[in-house]
Amino acid sequence: METIEQARGRMSVTTGIKLPTPSGVRVTEVRVSNFRSLVNVVVELDDLTVLVGANNAGKTSFLDAMYAAIGAGRKTLGQEDVHVGAAEAVAPQDRVVTVDVRVQPFDADGTPLQTFPQGSYWTSLWGTGLSQDLDFNDFMAFRTTFSWSDVKGDYALERKFLTEWKPAADWLSATVSAEGVSAEQLEHVALHYIDAKRDLEDDLRRQGSFWRRLTDNLGLTDADVDEFEQALSQLNDEIVSKSSVLQHLKTNLSDMSSVVSADSAGVEITPVARRLRDLSKGVDVTFATTGAQAFPLARHGMGTRSLASLLVFRAFMSWRYALAEKQGDQTHSLLALEEPESHLHPQAQRALFAQIKSIPGQRIVSTHSPYFAGQAKLGELRLFNKLAGVTEAQRLDLTKLTADDVRKLERTVIATRGDLLFARAVILFEGETEEQAFPLWAQAYWGATAHELGFNFVGVGGTDYFPFIWLAKSFGIPWYVFSDGEDQPVTKLKADAKRAGIDDIAKHANIVVIPDKKDLEAHLLDAGYMDAFEAAIANYAGATALDDYIKSLHGKPGKSVGGVPQTRDYSGVAGRQRAALDMVSDKKTRYATPMASAILALQDPERRVPKPVAQLLEAIGTKFDLKKVDAAKMALP
Repeated sequence: METIEQARGRMSVTTGIKLPTPSGVRVTEVRVSNFRSLVNVVVELDDLTVLVGANNAGKTSFLDAMYAAIGAGRKTLGQEDVHVGAAEAVAPQDRVVTVDVRVQPFDADGTPLQTFPQGSYWTSLWGTGLSQDLDFNDFMAFRTTFSWSDVKGDYALERKFLTEWKPAADWLSATVSAEGVSAEQLEHVALHYIDAKRDLEDDLRRQGSFWRRLTDNLGLTDADVDEFEQALSQLNDEIVSKSSVLQHLKTNLSDMSSVVSADSAGVEITPVARRLRDLSKGVDVTFATTGAQAFPLARHGMGTRSLASLLVFRAFMSWRYALAEKQGDQTHSLLALEEPESHLHPQAQRALFAQIKSIPGQRIVSTHSPYFAGQAKLGELRLFNKLAGVTEAQRLDLTKLTADDVRKLERTVIATRGDLLFARAVILFEGETEEQAFPLWAQAYWGATAHELGFNFVGVGGTDYFPFIWLAKSFGIPWYVFSDGEDQPVTKLKADAKRAGIDDIAKHANIVVIPDKKDLEAHLLDAGYMDAFEAAIANYAGATALDDYIKSLHGKPGKSVGGVPQTRDYSGVAGRQRAALDMVSDKKTRYATPMASAILALQDPERRVPKPVAQLLEAIGTKFDLKKVDAAKMALP
């Protein structure tokens, strides 16, 4: 963990990069209305905010809306950016896109302040644009509108200060000041947006890129510039004078004067730029791993070039902070970063988190990487969902959790199963047996794999359902439970469900408990699946494995029942069934897949999916409108 002193600008313990003095402000909330699928979205922002959700859920639209409101550059909006309802062909002209942004003061430790410090840079910058909420907390907020102008015959963008910050339920009715917001007033809190198409190879050549903006002025004195440029001129002359090829080219190009202009002063060839300011246009960056040949970035893959582009932005903002501090100004870095994990392998995605944390200021990151999202704190996550063409954004309410609950969620769920955040649905089981078997049954039942369906089948590691249920329920991810029917797991399931706000699990079709107080293996045996037991044991352990098991253990001490020692009785038909159950139960995880495979291979198609399993799959299928495969066609995938 970084100490406060380190976070104040001395050094990042993860990257060794010096961090600048905090800006003293933070963008704390953004509200968007009628922008594409964002009909009414409110997103609170932290120092790091991680946007997760499916493709086309609205994450990029949110970043685009922010950039339109507070971006460090111009973003052209058009009619296609205005929300169009399901029953509409085009957006009506009176529909207005609205983006509200609030900025509040913070101290160097990241603690909110009630007021902007008297005489601070920000009070002089925003002046009368500062306001107070009902609790007398200072803020600066402004509204960006994008609306049709009859005078211009086109859509027009306008920014004005807000004099109040209303509750989210009524935010659009907030009073707007007559005072407009100038570009200069937003320059030092402007959003820099790096999209998924970033590439340092392009940045090296493109005018206005972070690389070019940082290297256009190398910070040299005039005397140094003169000295270096004289050396460059001398180097050019020497190269040309010693190169017969360049001499030949110069001689032939000199004929231009006889055609183009009679008073031409001649032709000069400059193999090296003569002006320092032109050097950055032709600069190249090489990269090599230990013991390997160095190659220009242009010859590296997109992952390396994308990462390099991100690190150049970090250098740009660190330098900008240093200049602002030197000049007595302040600046606030606000970065929107789309899919930083693009083109990187999983371990690199994990390592990327620390690099992004070392970028000064605020960072808003959209990601599809469980390796990246899994390192975020619960309070930093925002889930974007799209329902019927309308985006919803949610933040976890941590107020009802204990500190131990939060730690458990971050360590046992988010850090290890970050893929749950991107699931279409989550199906929970007590252990690994069902986690391995259910995907096979589901694939046979619907004719599609779990990955194709976007479902996560998760063993919760014993009977600790609460963290998974709470997270899925809080983020609006459909969830299901398939539980053993024995007293202990059912009691724990009821307690966990109650903590998550569910009083009676029997009334919820998304929770299936195996009947008669049995676990899955015991239920299957009672339901007549002895033939599947025989086939699974033979396929996994060998044709004589069950007979050998009976011979070696019949009459030997078995498991105690209620504290009373038991003797194994494997005689007769019932004894063989007990032996099969014991053999499979002793190695549940090893037999999970063979058992499911054996059941799916049964001749009777109506037996290929056990009834409790079919009950849960039917509930899931109803929710997602999935069609069941004809029973006769169900088979092992």
